[in-house]
Amino acid sequence: MSDKHSIDPEDVYPISAAARLLRVSSSTLRDLERRGKIACTWTPGRQRRFVGSELLRLLAQSQDAASTELAQTPSSRTTDTSDATARRAWLGQLIARAQRELPADTPAAIRLRLAADLERGLSMCSPASPLDDVESLITSAVEHAKRQVQTAQEDTERREMKGELIEFGLTHLRRRIDVLPTRMVGARGSLTRRHIQSTLRDQFRDRLQKQLRGDEEWAQIRELAEDFLAAWFVAQPPAPRIPATVKLLAMGATGLVGGATAAAALSPEIQARAAKLKAPLLAFATDILTRLSTPITPTSSAPPSAQTTSTAPPFRPGVGLWLGLAAAQSADVALLPVG
Repeated sequence: MSDKHSIDPEDVYPISAAARLLRVSSSTLRDLERRGKIACTWTPGRQRRFVGSELLRLLAQSQDAASTELAQTPSSRTTDTSDATARRAWLGQLIARAQRELPADTPAAIRLRLAADLERGLSMCSPASPLDDVESLITSAVEHAKRQVQTAQEDTERREMKGELIEFGLTHLRRRIDVLPTRMVGARGSLTRRHIQSTLRDQFRDRLQKQLRGDEEWAQIRELAEDFLAAWFVAQPPAPRIPATVKLLAMGATGLVGGATAAAALSPEIQARAAKLKAPLLAFATDILTRLSTPITPTSSAPPSAQTTSTAPPFRPGVGLWLGLAAAQSADVALLPVG
């Protein structure tokens, strides 16, 4: 026979699985059941079901005795066949009556569990047992089965409600993402926004799957979505600022343009060389000053009056003259002496 550790005493097995665990044929197991050597329950479709505890009880017998019993043929049946048949009929009536007391929508697994519990509880009883003892066992088993039905219904309702809460949270998260600045989440319809939305949606769904039970309020889900999005927003790197070196470069470019103009006014020969440098320097300075004059969108919650904006650097003629002279010298322009 099979190893007893592979049999769950609380499980219910069909005849094919029970025969496989006992390493006997299905016909042999039917013969054992008819002879009363092992008890079984019956499904509404008249199919045999064997409780794991009954299989273990049969395995607990000695190997020699079990082999002898399994090898018996129908011709060697004992004279207690009529008693076993009467007990089986009596037990089947009790199980059927107990199952009728359950709600109509009771899952089949709970009905089978009730039959197994009654089979185990009435294993020491017979049709001649006191009626009060039998009724108390049946009442206890039915009440336990009803509690299982109620628990199963509550679990189903919580699972359905949990799915609705998750969908509500994802919808609220998407709406909050749509009102964020485009510099954070990208323009509408852009690949950047689609990537951020899908990433945040998947992360938030995983968090809700692990955290929710199914009995939360709608306001709690909105708060969870707000907290999740706020944590992501704070974790983003700050907006880039214009480096100080770029500001100095822009100031130098402004002075360079003015200085080149002042230096070119000293001599006609210098004007020709300075004219070639003036146009590109003006374009470069204009581009830098435009960037510096554009205010950076504040990311803090400070009032508008407290926020500072970048302004174009002032024109410094002294520095500009010096830079202009340096530019003229680097262009091999011979400066005429003044005075």
